[in-house]
Amino acid sequence: MPKEKEKRKRVVEREEVARFNLPPEAFKFSRVKDNPVRAILQRFALASLLVLFIALITYIGRDGYYDSQSDQPLTFIDALYYATVSVTTTGYGDIVPNTQASRLINVFVVTPARILFIVLLVGTTLEVLAERSRFLYRLRNWQKKLNGHTVICGFGVKGRAALEYLRRYTPDMEAVAIDDRDDALTQANAEGLTGIRGSSYDPAILQAAEIGRAKTVVVALDSDDHTVLTILRVRELNTEATVVAACREQSNAALLESSGADHVIVSSSSAGRLLGMAAEAPEAAEVVNDLLTFGAGLDIDEWKVTEAGADPIREEGDTVVAIIRGEQLLRPDEPGCLPTEVGDRVVYVARRAPGTNGTNGQAGEGAA
Repeated sequence: MPKEKEKRKRVVEREEVARFNLPPEAFKFSRVKDNPVRAILQRFALASLLVLFIALITYIGRDGYYDSQSDQPLTFIDALYYATVSVTTTGYGDIVPNTQASRLINVFVVTPARILFIVLLVGTTLEVLAERSRFLYRLRNWQKKLNGHTVICGFGVKGRAALEYLRRYTPDMEAVAIDDRDDALTQANAEGLTGIRGSSYDPAILQAAEIGRAKTVVVALDSDDHTVLTILRVRELNTEATVVAACREQSNAALLESSGADHVIVSSSSAGRLLGMAAEAPEAAEVVNDLLTFGAGLDIDEWKVTEAGADPIREEGDTVVAIIRGEQLLRPDEPGCLPTEVGDRVVYVARRAPGTNGTNGQAGEGAA
């Protein structure tokens, strides 16, 4: 038992190292964070204004200052020099106030400005040193909240469309986007997602997205090769999550399924069939496209049976197209399809008015 505990501890430590070894630039949180570079530039500008302010006061009261290196009145360059060495606490002593008024100004104006300058200097230093610590703190808090979430690998057109569909059912769902393009992650932030920059088949990237606690993984990459690698990596880290993947070529669909994908959608052949249908039977193609566009008109949906023998048609106008029982897909006219059993999932076509979501007004019950 002690050896098992020690082994598990080492595994956790390795995961922590991999997870937090990513640079802060790899994460783009959905909430806008402060830009440390901008904060430093603002402090530098304020410090420069302080120096100019003191230089201006010194130049206006230049008759109250003595320059041991010259018998001439102070020039503005002399005043700027005095302000610089005074604010930075260097204090060479070659230019000094020699009247009561100039000394009062030094006490009540220059000294507070000097203190403020030091505060700005220390604050800028702490800003740089604390940025990594603040990032790790925020990252850990964010990752603690991830449980049963969705990971979208590839936030292009397909990834965004998948998110839109999923949010029709669960508007407050937690999701993480993984992509290696800045514009895609910016779009993910606009959708309220935290993005991680990198390759979705990189174990460190997947662990940063807490793939081990994810419920659903959507793989919507442009390359079937990268899709296979991503699915294999996901299955190494999570054997329970539902993995759905987009495939460009029909010949690679079986490979993706054998890699561990639960469902594979062949995008190129599906688009090709829809194009052919549009050329031969445009009305039929319009119906199919309507089915694929969620939220208005005709929608494909499903609900879960909670009572044995329940009528598969819940509302007038619904058309049942299939019943899923375990791993078996039953057509409505197949023997044994009826009566329904507890746990069956009824797939049907419903007509919805624009702007309505969910399953005939019951989005929460058994929605896919």
